[in-house]
Amino acid sequence: MTDVAILSSTARVRRRRVPTALVSPTGFVIIAGLNAFLLWAILLSGGLVRLTSSGLGCPDWPLCHGGVLPPTTEHPVIEFTNRMLSGVIVVYAVVAWLLTLATPTASGKVRGFMLAAAIMTVGQIPLGGITVLSGLNPLMVGSHFLLALLGLGAAVMALVFYRDARRGWTRTWDRRRGPFASLAALSLLAVVVTGILVTASGPHSGAASATDRLGNLQLTIWLHVRAVATLAVFMVVLGLWMWRERPKDPLALPVLAVFLPLLAVQIFIGEYQFRHGLPWQWVAAHVPIAGLVWSCGLILAWLAAAPPDRVTRGARVPAAATETAAADSAAPAPTA
Repeated sequence: MTDVAILSSTARVRRRRVPTALVSPTGFVIIAGLNAFLLWAILLSGGLVRLTSSGLGCPDWPLCHGGVLPPTTEHPVIEFTNRMLSGVIVVYAVVAWLLTLATPTASGKVRGFMLAAAIMTVGQIPLGGITVLSGLNPLMVGSHFLLALLGLGAAVMALVFYRDARRGWTRTWDRRRGPFASLAALSLLAVVVTGILVTASGPHSGAASATDRLGNLQLTIWLHVRAVATLAVFMVVLGLWMWRERPKDPLALPVLAVFLPLLAVQIFIGEYQFRHGLPWQWVAAHVPIAGLVWSCGLILAWLAAAPPDRVTRGARVPAAATETAAADSAAPAPTA
């Protein structure tokens, strides 16, 4: 048996052990979609830990007050619950990536994005430990949130690329719209980074004992406001451009229709919380919406920058082809 045949047989043996429903196109969309949802949900969970000043509810790591279970008081329970939820999500992200490897309709790019999401999610474990042991150093807290957003972005883009693969689409860089969309994506990243700096210099440190703050709050707000204004200009212009020259991808305009209102709501919340002393309830709403703005903004920038070469509306890879691929993956390995 040749080396190629051996590798092929090994891959088939691995896939044979996975139920066909889990590696079918529908199965992958459900698994990857849930992965993205969980990576978004952990933003809210982590935000509530910080906003309830529970970040040092378990001052040690990986234990909590030296025990496996936390004391039954408010802050330790909140922090410990977030740790347990994070652990479940880490396991799920890794399992989702492993199932992607066994999914015959998943392209290399899709598997790469799922791997990136899994790696960044696993990376939250040591980063979370360092954050706690550093006494909630604001740079470490900010890095924790940034890594969570990057993992979410990778999970979302895996779904976008899988959609292309299912439709048999290839994309080409748009020389006119691509550079502008790239600048819009960079401005989105600038909004995220400056927002993290505002958080690191603001009043919600994550624990009453964590008094170290990063820089001057007024300065970081000044930077953040200008980053948001730049993003708004880029996205409005990009939206008008896409409206005038209708994109080939039918998903582009619906994403635009979701993104712009989300951005407007986020700007309103940011302005309100600034003028009212950063009440924690409004900050709690600001955090998960930031995840939605980030995800939709990434998708929108990509769809604008690299339109599909040729689109047949509603076209998909024939069902028979995917069923045959799934059947092949479940078939017994040939003997030597």
